[in-house]
Amino acid sequence: MFLRLLRKYSTAKLTQDLRLYDGRLKEKVPVRLQLGKPYVSFYTCGPTVYDAAHIGHASCYVRLDILQRILRHHFQLPLLTAMNITDIDDKIIVRAQEQSVSWQQLARQYEEEFWSDLNRLNVRLPDVKLRVTDHIPAIIRFVQTLIEKGFAYATTDGSVYFETSKYSRYGKLQKVVLEPADTHPQQGDSKRHPSDFALWKASKPGEPFWTAPGPIGNGRPGWHIECSTLASHLFGSQLDFHAGGLDLRFPHHENEESQSCCYHDVPDWVTHWLHTGQLHLEGQTHKMSKSLKNTVSIAELLKSYSADEFRMLCLLSHYRSVIEYGPEAMATARNVLRKFGSFFSDTKAYIDGLKPATYDPTGTESLLGKLSETRTSVKQFLNNDFNTANSVLALGELASTVQKLINTHDQSDASHASLIGASNVGAVLVTTEYIREELSSYGLEFVSKHSAQHSPTTGETAHALQHLIDAIVSTRSEIRLKAMETKDAQLFKVCDLLRDRLKVANVELKDHGKTSSWNFRDRDAK
Repeated sequence: MFLRLLRKYSTAKLTQDLRLYDGRLKEKVPVRLQLGKPYVSFYTCGPTVYDAAHIGHASCYVRLDILQRILRHHFQLPLLTAMNITDIDDKIIVRAQEQSVSWQQLARQYEEEFWSDLNRLNVRLPDVKLRVTDHIPAIIRFVQTLIEKGFAYATTDGSVYFETSKYSRYGKLQKVVLEPADTHPQQGDSKRHPSDFALWKASKPGEPFWTAPGPIGNGRPGWHIECSTLASHLFGSQLDFHAGGLDLRFPHHENEESQSCCYHDVPDWVTHWLHTGQLHLEGQTHKMSKSLKNTVSIAELLKSYSADEFRMLCLLSHYRSVIEYGPEAMATARNVLRKFGSFFSDTKAYIDGLKPATYDPTGTESLLGKLSETRTSVKQFLNNDFNTANSVLALGELASTVQKLINTHDQSDASHASLIGASNVGAVLVTTEYIREELSSYGLEFVSKHSAQHSPTTGETAHALQHLIDAIVSTRSEIRLKAMETKDAQLFKVCDLLRDRLKVANVELKDHGKTSSWNFRDRDAK
């Protein structure tokens, strides 16, 4: 086994120091990619479109989006991504009958809603979308080949099953103990062994079907054969990455791997399996599921929280671990985002000269040292099976270091600038841009709102709005200076009132000694 793996990867390249957890070996292994290809393949199991997607689905796709962004940004991998849409299934047929609509209409409705939900969550859509019903001929050919190679058999009704006992490595992803096949006598109209799984389901009266040549009867695809066929159609006999929720590891991914290895005559079809942990509601120990009636739709999520807040919730846990969703967890995610937002506002005010600059060479040296240390730490965290939680904490510590430097200084420093030398503005700027780039690489959209003028609008309207707010803030600063000179409590109250009114309009104002700065707040912030 070990020598076979060595031969397989003798021409593979190691992607820097990235190590991923291998569920088969129960340990982290170096990432290996085949040479000679202009792209890196990444296939994700998509939804069965019979109902609205919920946040359990969202957590999987947001987490995988984060991993893909990291592979592209940090490891410079030319990913080619694909996802299937299961648009024919028992659940789709039943739901369509319940709603008295065609199964095609129902499937298209929820497919469009799914893509819309991913957009709203800022999940980058796959490069290639693969609908099952668009590839029925290829699926039939795949099934025929497995029959010809002796790994599948047809029953009298025209259904086709994969014979698990014929594949010696069945159970490679999750250990499976198979009883001897002869303990289950073969019947012509049923499968030979309980572990055998359907490749093709014979049609029932009133159900949709496709015509296939004998011994395959009229029917439709089984669940597992869909992904094997679609991924093979695009990527062939070897996939670099195949991803999905942990609940898909068995039986779905196990069956995919088995039938694909038999079809392609390869020892392993997928090099790296990526499985995301499940999402639980706070206080519950089981996954979110429509059958358990404990779901929260993506639309409901986005009524209470922003896409960035949910993404931060995902970032603050390891992609393989369980996520607990609820008010407490979301409050933590929201507070982390707010702290970064406050950091960007402070550094902008400092860089723009609204906060007095610090002229301390030791402070600059210390900050640049912390920046270098953080760069190394973040790289190590991401190399270690995508440890985003620790990377975000490291960025937060760096941001705190910057804020401490620019918010605690001697007001007399500026007068000694010519004696001491350059200020810390350059170090603050380069550190700010590093943190901005890292957070943006994880798909957090709020980062762009804290660049330049942070305006949520565009064009002439944005320009006019910024000038209007600048004028209001400037006028308030004059009133505030007068209040400081005269100790006039009423003028201070006017300043406070203006600040509160601006906050209601989603404009956050901060005072820095004798100056003030402002920025737009997220409309979802509370």
